[in-house]
Amino acid sequence: MSVRKLYRNNSCTRWTNYSLDGRPEKITLYTKSGKQIIRRVNFWQSFGNFATANITYKGKKINIFPDTILED
Repeated sequence: MSVRKLYRNNSCTRWTNYSLDGRPEKITLYTKSGKQIIRRVNFWQSFGNFATANITYKGKKINIFPDTILED
């Protein structure tokens, strides 16, 4: 899968991935009850050797690791 990567600041610590047809990247997460949640990634942010995804969940923008289990 090919993606376009757009950096959102000069230090390259925030970026957004888009597919070649211009669609933003989506992430699949799970809640504690096992419900599957799909959200658009607003941007990725570097965190040491890791990266967190900024998503909107329950009306709030939050930074999470890709393997985070969300509250119901």
